[in-house]
Amino acid sequence: MFKTIKYKFIFSTITLILIGVGIPSIFLINQFKENFEQRSKLMIKSTLDVVLQGMYDKMMSSDKKDVQNIIYEISQNESVDNIRVFNETGKILFASNADEIGKSMNEIAAHHMEDINLSDINISRLTDQGVYSVIEPINNKPQCQQCHGEGQILAYLDIDTNLTQAENYFHTGSVHFIFLAIIIIIVLFIIFYAVFNHLINKPLIRFNEAMDKVEKGEPDARLPAKKEDEIGTLEKHFNRMVNKLQLSQNKIEELHFEQLRHADKLVTLGELAAEMAHEINNPAAIIMSRADYLQMESENNSPLTNYKEDLGVIVNQIERVSKITQNILKYSKKLPKNFDKIELIQIINESTNILEPRLKKHKIKLIKDFKFDKVYIFGDAVQIEQVITNLVNNGIDAIGENGEMNIQVLKTEKQQGQIIISDTGRGIEKHIRDNIFSPFFTTKKRNKGTGLGLYIVKNICKNHNAEIECDSEPGKGTKFTITFKGVRSL
Repeated sequence: MFKTIKYKFIFSTITLILIGVGIPSIFLINQFKENFEQRSKLMIKSTLDVVLQGMYDKMMSSDKKDVQNIIYEISQNESVDNIRVFNETGKILFASNADEIGKSMNEIAAHHMEDINLSDINISRLTDQGVYSVIEPINNKPQCQQCHGEGQILAYLDIDTNLTQAENYFHTGSVHFIFLAIIIIIVLFIIFYAVFNHLINKPLIRFNEAMDKVEKGEPDARLPAKKEDEIGTLEKHFNRMVNKLQLSQNKIEELHFEQLRHADKLVTLGELAAEMAHEINNPAAIIMSRADYLQMESENNSPLTNYKEDLGVIVNQIERVSKITQNILKYSKKLPKNFDKIELIQIINESTNILEPRLKKHKIKLIKDFKFDKVYIFGDAVQIEQVITNLVNNGIDAIGENGEMNIQVLKTEKQQGQIIISDTGRGIEKHIRDNIFSPFFTTKKRNKGTGLGLYIVKNICKNHNAEIECDSEPGKGTKFTITFKGVRSL
């Protein structure tokens, strides 16, 4: 739930508002409550002292009527609710309400009889009435014993105090303050959430929807980018990125189409080359048979003896033509993948024979360095031929004119067979080297390469459980090392 920014914001906002508004409100309300309680207790004690002192003064002057008057006058204070004097049996002797005189406290306020404490002042809050009450015994002082005998307690004084009207308003205001604090918290949350939703949440939703469209292959997704804030800047960057992505996609599609068209031409050219090789084989075979016959006749026919050497050259060249056409036909055949025990050196020889005319044309010397007579692997001969042909062709393109190519077959310390093809060409720059095996990546001029050669080589090596590595420096040539795991010389 708290993984999204929305819910994190809601939780953080509620927490901060509660801390910023709730805690001060609770503290203030508790302070009001404590102040009211202290004031009420102070008021009731003061009233108690005034009443007791007045009663003692009047009793000493033997004027009991004045005691009732004192109680009545003090009760006129708006904060005094009731004043009563009652004996041990609960009979009310004096009261601020004259109708209560002579009645029992059990009838008027039975709960007060439970609060009698003979040893200390007992101040309690009457929650239901919202008042404070105190009951204190009126002790029989020595100067009172002449009239009242030697008893310890003459009677009990009960005083109930209430808040004044102004204090009631203030107390009510504190209750209203609680509701006001709650309303403020709710309003602040709504305002913060509305601001967050408008400035952050909705733009993020639009941004995510646009990203989903781009991910699904719809690069025409755009954002409004009308604001000048951070969100607007982000939307502008997104639009620029999508524009570049769309342009790149269009270029890739164009390039892909051109490469497919070029590949189709190459396929057609290959088929034509195969047909031409097949057609050349027929007259070549006739020339070969005639040349062989003339060569045989030159042994016994003196007029032909002078042409014996020329006939040998013709036969050799026709054999070369036949060999080249056979290699073209073999290479152009669409054979099914057939993994079997194959011999590497034989495949290398056959692959380079077909490229011999191109090597001579570019005046490139091919050096073969085989450490073993035969090396067998388990694989597909046609695919391995394609690997050798692609790497040699790339080497020819890299050298251009007048250079050397070296093909080695050796064995590692772990008895793994290796093919190393190196050239003295222009080399590959470091920042390009990491991309050479990517599909459609090429450094050749337009219409000179499809960018699929090394990609296909990499995948063929992967299919044959082999690793291919490239080591190259600009101006120092390039070396490709293919290691077949588990291959041994036989």
